[in-house]
Amino acid sequence: MKIISITEILQCNELIKSKGLEFKIHLRDACGKQSCWIEAFHEPTSSAQWEELYKALEEFFSNLRFKLEYGENKTDFWLL
Repeated sequence: MKIISITEILQCNELIKSKGLEFKIHLRDACGKQSCWIEAFHEPTSSAQWEELYKALEEFFSNLRFKLEYGENKTDFWLL
């Protein structure tokens, strides 16, 4: 099982910032799979901003050979 590093999470946050998106990804360690949560700097954030964020996350993590599984509220996700 591949493990995401703190450095890779920092790189992801830099990518998000460079796209002008006002979010931050936080890493949690979990048994069996790693999990992350999304912090929005401003509430409410437009649905277009969220969709752009999800697209950036999918692109970033797929380049690292991870698949994402989102929780019900789509602010939590797991790296598979």
